[in-house]
This record gives sequence, C-alpha cells and structure tokens, in this order.
Amino acid sequence: MALIETHKNLFLEECSRLTMLVFDCLQKLEKKPSDPDMIERMVNAADVIRGGAKFLQDADLELNSKMLIELFKGVKDARTRQMGLEMMLSRFRILVDKSHSRSFLKQF
Repeated sequence: MALIETHKNLFLEECSRLTMLVFDCLQKLEKKPSDPDMIERMVNAADVIRGGAKFLQDADLELNSKMLIELFKGVKDARTRQMGLEMMLSRFRILVDKSHSRSFLKQF
C-alpha cells in the first residue's frame, strides 16, 4: 500500500510541474504564436499529464489535457487556434493555482 502512495505522490509532483510548464508555454505562445517547438513541447507535456491524470483518476485534469492535445497537435501556428489558446490558458491558470496552493495535492 505504501508503494502505491509513493507512486501517487510522484505522479502528483510530476503533474504539478508539467501543468506549470504547459501554462508557461501557453503564455509564451500568446507572445510568439508561431513557435512550433513550443507547441510541440506543450503537447508532449500535456500527453504526460493525461497519463498521470488517468492513473490518479483525475477526470478534470485528464479532460483538460486531452482537449489541449486535440487543439494543438500538429499545429504550426497557435493563431489558428486563438480561441482554444485563450480557453486553455484560462483552464491551466486554474490548475496551476490549485497546484501552488497545494489544495490540488490534498484531494488525493
């Protein structure tokens, strides 16, 4: 049982770190929307978050990650997804705030 708890805590820490990374990428894409490396980095991080969220059974985090992946996978310029960019920025801002307050971690 302790091993499961240890894995859960590792996934929580990783998801928290990657959520902040995605938020940072989204903010940078507001300023430079045609950065394909930033888009790819963000999508890859969201994919890892989605896997962790699935393991943690966090449906909200899993859904947000899946939406971000579907919106930006294969996109070369974020301006083509401006509404999606704004929506995801808002959603990940909330997730980062939860992560920073650690109430995000207490729910598990």
